[in-house]
Amino acid sequence: MTLDRIWQIAEPPPPGFRLDLGFLGSGARGPLPARLLWNRGVRNDSEATSYFSSGLDDFLDPFDLPDMEIAVTRIRRAINENEMIGVFGDFDVDGLTGTAIVLRIVRTMQGNAIPYIPNRESDGHGLSKQAIDSFANAGVTLITTVDTGSTAVNEIAYARSLGIDTIVTDHHLIDTERPEAVAIVNPHLNSQNSKGSVDYSGAGVAFKLAQALSLKADQEFPEELLPLAALGTIADIVPLVSDNRTLVREGLRVLGQTKLPGLRALLSISRAPGASGRPTAELISFYVAPRLNAPGRMGDAEPSLQLLSTNDESEALALAERLDADNAKRRSLSEKVWEHAASQFDTNSGDPIVAVDCDGFPMGLLGPLAGRLNELTGKPAIAYQAVDDFTRASCRSTTVLDLHAALSTHSEDFERFGGHARAAGFTIKSEMLGDLLDDLRRRAAWGAMGAPVVPTLHADAEVRIEDLTVSTWNFVSAMEPFGEANREPLLVSSGVTPLDVRTVGVGGKHLKISFDADGRRIDSIGFGLGDRPLGSGAVDIIYQLRSEVWRGKTRHQLGLRDIRPAKS
Repeated sequence: MTLDRIWQIAEPPPPGFRLDLGFLGSGARGPLPARLLWNRGVRNDSEATSYFSSGLDDFLDPFDLPDMEIAVTRIRRAINENEMIGVFGDFDVDGLTGTAIVLRIVRTMQGNAIPYIPNRESDGHGLSKQAIDSFANAGVTLITTVDTGSTAVNEIAYARSLGIDTIVTDHHLIDTERPEAVAIVNPHLNSQNSKGSVDYSGAGVAFKLAQALSLKADQEFPEELLPLAALGTIADIVPLVSDNRTLVREGLRVLGQTKLPGLRALLSISRAPGASGRPTAELISFYVAPRLNAPGRMGDAEPSLQLLSTNDESEALALAERLDADNAKRRSLSEKVWEHAASQFDTNSGDPIVAVDCDGFPMGLLGPLAGRLNELTGKPAIAYQAVDDFTRASCRSTTVLDLHAALSTHSEDFERFGGHARAAGFTIKSEMLGDLLDDLRRRAAWGAMGAPVVPTLHADAEVRIEDLTVSTWNFVSAMEPFGEANREPLLVSSGVTPLDVRTVGVGGKHLKISFDADGRRIDSIGFGLGDRPLGSGAVDIIYQLRSEVWRGKTRHQLGLRDIRPAKS
């Protein structure tokens, strides 16, 4: 199932725009490096230096975040008085890594902490009375939430009735009244200092808590926890600017030499045989994060948290193999749910949204399915299933329609509701689903007036393939980490001559093709492009520059995003 895409090349910077990038060596010369940085908001030499050089000394003060001083004071009191601290986290990578951060920092300070990760199928998202009762039975007197809790008004009130204090650490929007927690450390709450307004992930907020606790206790900066924060930040697709960029840059650096057994085992099993080198955001996004997510998508995320929390090498290896096996099952089921969903929509339909019924599949597969539908069609996507008298759904937005904002106008109709501008989820009585979808269709149709109805690939520049050199690849590598608000450069080359073409993978799903670059051979791989009609002559390509270390040698290739016969 293929849908043509629009290729859109960004406007060049103003004539005469230059940057002094000499500190990066000769590979940063020429107009392309400056153009790539211009497209990412870099406007002068000072910003360019900061873009490439942020490090451990550049982390923002964690006490700029709202309620951080209150949270740290209460947690230190709990540690000093030997209270049991319950850490309640979400079951995705962001929540799991953030939970591991809080557990590790409390235990490092000789505190007592036990975790609770909800089961996606039976518990659903968010703090629940069941979890609070479990904590109460374990003697917990302080709950610290991670990546959740900002809207848990009734649940936090229930905890108070049992004599349990709650500290919320979260990054989700607050759509309700503020819960009566001891502290709510959430960057979206008003802060007196503008530096506190960074759009952290849940793991990022948890790391800032760990940083604050370390500062208050006159302990060393918790550098060993940076890889956990980096994993959560990458997986949750928050903007990689300011503190987030520093978190990921430094976290990936530390990950390559981490002493945490679980992370070492997970990194090893996620890489291709023979692959090495410094971990990248791409490795995390496509290989590490799916394995961490797999048990939770199938129902129970507990093995993933155990992996991130263990200090035992043998246990870490066994758990990594468990996650790898769960990920294989998840991939198989994902293909089945995709086939099930594909029969319910038409890429050429005039329906302004895509909504598919996924009864009978694990709830954890609905979010990635909605994302895949969103990417394929360029439309807001909703994947849902009925359970008893209720319907549960995962949603992915577009620039045409912010589904979270649209759904928030119906917040009183939901049993559960949450998320952010990019992704949302809800539970509603099944009898009310039809009216809700009709309203979303009206909003999407209104927002789509005059907008393209097909996905658009936004390229940085058009270049001649023969002008690509090793220095070009090296400069792009220096721009890492890539992610939201710092996307990986995308380039276009026209009229390129293929040297050989073959399809690989099950059913010829992927495309491997080599190109002539003025007598040089440049290899490429195009995942999911095996069915593209290429014709018999030159082609136009849109691609990213990929580097990988395999058996000690660096290989450069193109990562094709799309390909089509050259325009005459």
